[in-house]
Amino acid sequence: MDVPDRKKYAPKTYAIDALLVSTVTVWGFNFAVMKWVYQYFHPIAFTSIRFVVSSAAMFLVLKVRGEALRIARQDIGAILWLGFLANTVYQFLFVLGLARTRAGNGALMMAVSPVFAFLIGVLSKREHFSAGVLIGIVMSLAGVTAIVVFGSQTVSFSDSWHGDLLMIGAAACWGWQSAESTRLLPKYGTVRLTVATMIAGTAMMVPLSLPWIIHQQWSGIAPIAWAGFGYSALLSIAYGYFVWAYALSRIGVAHTSVFNNVTPIIALVAGWLLLGERPSMPQLAGVVLVLVGVFIVRSHKPIAIPED
Repeated sequence: MDVPDRKKYAPKTYAIDALLVSTVTVWGFNFAVMKWVYQYFHPIAFTSIRFVVSSAAMFLVLKVRGEALRIARQDIGAILWLGFLANTVYQFLFVLGLARTRAGNGALMMAVSPVFAFLIGVLSKREHFSAGVLIGIVMSLAGVTAIVVFGSQTVSFSDSWHGDLLMIGAAACWGWQSAESTRLLPKYGTVRLTVATMIAGTAMMVPLSLPWIIHQQWSGIAPIAWAGFGYSALLSIAYGYFVWAYALSRIGVAHTSVFNNVTPIIALVAGWLLLGERPSMPQLAGVVLVLVGVFIVRSHKPIAIPED
């Protein structure tokens, strides 16, 4: 793989960092939103309809930008694979795993995704190996572990190992698609590639979800639950996926993926502000570890991929 010249393509990344922080903030609250909304929706029915709405919204963005959803014939297989991996498989594993484990366990399992993304990126020769980057990722993972494990009743492995395994599978899928998508991002750009993979994944997800969609009691869903549905569909999926793909195209796999580990900090702050759950000293130490790990990764100058 040809390596782009650093000076030619290295962008100012403060704005990208801010976008990623906004995205992980949305994702941090989304754990609690989804757990609450599951009182009204079956997880699979919820996810399938959420992706239909998200795909429609993202396709509208593409049309407003005046772009056509044109994919070269030789790339159709890769697009279908990315859509299947990033949306169909990942989402089934994520929603079923989250429904079978605690929110804290889910956050901890998903914190492994930057490790998967970095190692897959290195093995596929789409990311340069850096011991410093790996140390930063592992340090942030240790911080996430401290935040979750020392939280009050937020994590338990005795009765949730089925859900935890599903969440680890989801983390592996997310890391894999983050690394794989960097090959097509320079060719198709952030918006077109994200919309194409969303539509492909949704087209495969909905037929598999029909039994749960048919049996869902749609008439009994409270308006506030629909508000949570909108939050998850339009902010967590549509906005979050656009930002994630844009960051991957500009600062690479490792530098983007490590921001996943800021999500439990957001969840910790949300619990403090909304529920009065005061963080413990070990959790605060974990916050420091996460932030230091992210800083270490981001201090290594990324090699950006130019976007068409």
